[in-house]
Amino acid sequence: MGRLGIILLSLLLLATSRNYAQGCSDAGVCTIDAIKQNTIPGRDIANTNNWLSAGTGYAKGERGTNIYTMQLEYTRRVAANLFVTGKLSYNYINGELGNSSGPGDLFLTIEKKLKATTTWKKSVFTGLKIPFTSANKKINELDLPMVYQPGLGTTDLLLGITASTRFIGFSLAFQQPLSGSNNNNFLPSLYPLHSDAKNYPATNKFSRKADIVARISRNFNAEKKLSFSPGLLGILHTGNDSYIDENNNRQVIEGSGGFTLNATTFLQYAANKKNSIGLSAGIPLIVRAERPDGLTRKFVMALEYSFNF
Repeated sequence: MGRLGIILLSLLLLATSRNYAQGCSDAGVCTIDAIKQNTIPGRDIANTNNWLSAGTGYAKGERGTNIYTMQLEYTRRVAANLFVTGKLSYNYINGELGNSSGPGDLFLTIEKKLKATTTWKKSVFTGLKIPFTSANKKINELDLPMVYQPGLGTTDLLLGITASTRFIGFSLAFQQPLSGSNNNNFLPSLYPLHSDAKNYPATNKFSRKADIVARISRNFNAEKKLSFSPGLLGILHTGNDSYIDENNNRQVIEGSGGFTLNATTFLQYAANKKNSIGLSAGIPLIVRAERPDGLTRKFVMALEYSFNF
């Protein structure tokens, strides 16, 4: 089997692995443009001011939920080394409790390219995650757990720094909720005795702690137009999350803080300098005990088309 065949087989195995641990717990900062462009084959920015990408994704969530995503992202160069990006998704969730759909959170970021050396390129970025929903979707007048919510329902601050060479990329990022608790009202006790909803963690007035993210990837050029980038994505959830119980007391969710490590991979085909197609996948390797935020993913796959003008 040639090198291209090995790459394709590796991507397929990673994308279809039936790892039923909890993981791939991205609250959003892991896949914003500044990090994504640092850890996959770089885009040609010499004579381009606009980048537009459209994609679709599938993920397997907790208790067999199916999560389908459509995403649109636009980046504009506003100065020589300054870029502004907006990203919006629409999510559809199907599972044992029913179906839910709606727009995901809006991400707005500003990236500043720093002075490069002959070997290293560096940048810093900041931004906001802005909720388009209140994380309070219902079915039959009963509130749904977080995995069925299209967005997290909070305004978050994003900060980060990236560094890369031709073949390797590093990123360090921070995501901090600013708006306190969301408006989710899910309490399993409100459901009938034998309902499947009893298997989900309570998240009434859910309060989520910050995430610290570290990412590294290695780029291999299989052919002139084809690149393969395996990597590792570590996420430290800095504390235990909490919710308001039936007696209006805030309860800490033990085990919801801690470390998650994910294996990621990205396959990119560049048809020319303006058009490319990318296929990405991720699975968890190290997990934490509790995931009340609904971001549990058994595996994640995404297909994206990008062009610049």
